[in-house]
Amino acid sequence: MGQAYSGMADSLPVKVPAIYSRNQNVNHNGQQSPIAQDEKFAYGTAGFRNNADKLTFIVFRCAYLAGLRARQQNQTIGLMITASHNPACDNGVKIVDPKGDMLAADWEKYATELVNSTDDQFPTAVRALEVKVNKTFAPNAKVVCAIDTRESGKHLMNAAKAGVAIFNVEFENHGILTTPQLHYLVKCNNEPSFGRPSEFGYYCTLANAFKKLHHLTNEPEESNYSNKLVLDCANGVGFPRFQDLLQLIDERYLNIEFRNENGELNFGCGADFVKISQVLPANFNSNDEKCASFDGDADRLIYFKPTSDNKINLLDGDKIAVLLATYIKDQLKNIETDLTFGIIQTAYANGSSSRYIEEKLGVIPEIVPTGVKNLHHAAIKYDIGVYFEANGHGTVVFSEKFDEVIRRNSSENLSIQRLQLISRVINEVVGDAFADLLAVEIVLRHYGWSIEDWNEKLYKDVPNIQIKVPVEDRSIFKTTWEETTLIEPSGIQDLINAEVEKYSNSRAFIRPSGTENIVRVYAEADTVEDTEKLGRSLENIVKSL
Repeated sequence: MGQAYSGMADSLPVKVPAIYSRNQNVNHNGQQSPIAQDEKFAYGTAGFRNNADKLTFIVFRCAYLAGLRARQQNQTIGLMITASHNPACDNGVKIVDPKGDMLAADWEKYATELVNSTDDQFPTAVRALEVKVNKTFAPNAKVVCAIDTRESGKHLMNAAKAGVAIFNVEFENHGILTTPQLHYLVKCNNEPSFGRPSEFGYYCTLANAFKKLHHLTNEPEESNYSNKLVLDCANGVGFPRFQDLLQLIDERYLNIEFRNENGELNFGCGADFVKISQVLPANFNSNDEKCASFDGDADRLIYFKPTSDNKINLLDGDKIAVLLATYIKDQLKNIETDLTFGIIQTAYANGSSSRYIEEKLGVIPEIVPTGVKNLHHAAIKYDIGVYFEANGHGTVVFSEKFDEVIRRNSSENLSIQRLQLISRVINEVVGDAFADLLAVEIVLRHYGWSIEDWNEKLYKDVPNIQIKVPVEDRSIFKTTWEETTLIEPSGIQDLINAEVEKYSNSRAFIRPSGTENIVRVYAEADTVEDTEKLGRSLENIVKSL
């Protein structure tokens, strides 16, 4: 096995097996994949993500930190091993805090410091961190861990188990789960009243609420709704786990035809591919009617309707947010209440959606930087907070006051009962493709809408384009807080403004990715042609740097 790097943890020597060191960093194929002692990594919006060969030592160190966090909180902490919509060759790891939410910002810093330490520095860094945080007797400390379907997952699970063992904290291997399921397990372990802390408990919560709400939903006599849906599973974990959920939901409620079940993960399919390319995913054709896509770890959902030229009419996170918000607002009209209601968006929200929310729903959308943490923190300020990124990642959160006024209300008011149940169908812990799909389907049935009705009756998207531009160093690109204006490199925003001014009703921005060495270009304008021209002009600006 080679040299073992030693230090102290919980007053006992830390033994780091060499396979989990930077020096060896043995990958899932059993081959050494050494990491330079000075190579740096950053805990980004989705934790650490990289080529799977580099992840072994990172997961080991993150797992140690998760164990320490569990001890400090005396609660269950989650560790999710996934790279979501990234290619199959990648993997990643993120820590889930006690409420099922993202890791606290100061602990993100600890994660970055630990991972970036050299092999010789790591034991000292461990000891320094233990001194800094409170790690008293913690009988409830536990780390629950899950992986997606990537080939490297099981190996990285072993690295996680070894990292948690440094602190002798209880470790639970939950195997292959979606990211939202792992978040849900963490929340339920720490708050048993929220639900049963098991995979089956998750399925029961969603399925039971969905079926009860189905019975309280009076489909209009003249209805275009169909319960048939063709589902792109991105060749990921969404396929086996959604099948498990459907064991509890009869076909008369939901009739799913699965596509892209067991092929190459995220290759030519999945929510990210469909959203960005705006073409049909693999194995779909123009004869398909209502369609939807999960991403690789099933925390994103988008809908689409194929067109005759193998393109699509896309219904993204904005359309889902407005659909759910419209339903909830309609129920609130029948209740005397002062519950606050907010809708959170990012700069990627289609301009038409923002105008509709303000003009038709009477709500001024709050714009925050990309990243689910930013949306979630803004949403929880409201009694009912709807947040979705345009990429299809989002949910609805509910306050303690909502619990008191709605959830604990025994009234026979139909709208109160519907709000009680829709709040259970939706997984408020985190964006969840399964829960969001069930919520969308029940709301479409309520209005008697086909996918075409949904696309046309709310608002019409202005054409938009997203372009990924590879760069050597994404850190040179700095934006304002809400990410709509580029501060650095100096002078580039003036070039962007000059391009935007050339087109009617246009908007565009450039921002660095939080997880990859790419810069993302977003552009929208009145016509497809103008949108394409605007987007490509910004792409050329980035390439010229």
